[in-house]
Amino acid sequence: MKKARLILGGGSAYGLAHMGVIAAITEQFEISGIVGTSMGAIIGACAAYGIEAPQMLEMAEEISTIELFNPLNLDFTRSGIFDGKAIHKLFAHWTNKARIEDCDIPFIAVAFDLYRQCSILIDKGQLADAMRASSSLPYIFAPHEIGDYLLVDGGVAHPLPLAFAEKVPGELTIAVNVLAPIKQRVESINQSRMGKKEKLSRHDVFVQTLMLNQGLIAVQAATEFKPDIYIDAHLPELSFYDLRKAKDFYEHGYRVGRKSISAYPEPDFGDKLKDTYSQLRKLLGQTWK
Repeated sequence: MKKARLILGGGSAYGLAHMGVIAAITEQFEISGIVGTSMGAIIGACAAYGIEAPQMLEMAEEISTIELFNPLNLDFTRSGIFDGKAIHKLFAHWTNKARIEDCDIPFIAVAFDLYRQCSILIDKGQLADAMRASSSLPYIFAPHEIGDYLLVDGGVAHPLPLAFAEKVPGELTIAVNVLAPIKQRVESINQSRMGKKEKLSRHDVFVQTLMLNQGLIAVQAATEFKPDIYIDAHLPELSFYDLRKAKDFYEHGYRVGRKSISAYPEPDFGDKLKDTYSQLRKLLGQTWK
């Protein structure tokens, strides 16, 4: 069985698809290293700790969003809406306060330090701290402090952290992107257009804008670093809020993961993969070289 390093991208609830993808991957490969951002870091940390995909699904389905986003957990420092203490406590419970150094699978969580203005690779310390820091979505959660680091979501700079793939062992690289594909459609403004539109809250405006920007960066990473297997696990029928639909994301991730992995031994797989990257480059207004 070949050893594969996993690169798991961020994407809020969309990242729950990573659980199903991991279930598919472990049918064909041995996971030898994981690099994750945001939800990819949360799922990746659980996998590195030894939690199998079906058990992750059970844990996800037991999450009480009411408890995690309780008004009692508001951040009174005003660095975010929520202080993140409840979710950190949940991560510590899931991983039994284990340290990254003690995991059987090498693991790196990517976060971004506001003081140093650069990405930080968390490869030591408590898993719960790494999970909390890497998924600290700006505006929603207060930044997570580790020592003199003030850490926010790693997707700020690396929503699909392929740049760090070689920092964990593996014979091949499998990247999983869950963000929506970028749209290059352009329209000229038409001031005669009338009609009521759905109002968006400040939260919606921020998160949608952030996710679209991260989607663009993720595609750039895929075209630059060209993983051996690229899995698009985005589920457009659901939204980045749908944390209560873990099973739907899991089943979708398993389907697309199994389809992508099953094609790997085929003789024309390399050509198909090259075509995929060519299409991604076209989205970026580039040409295949």
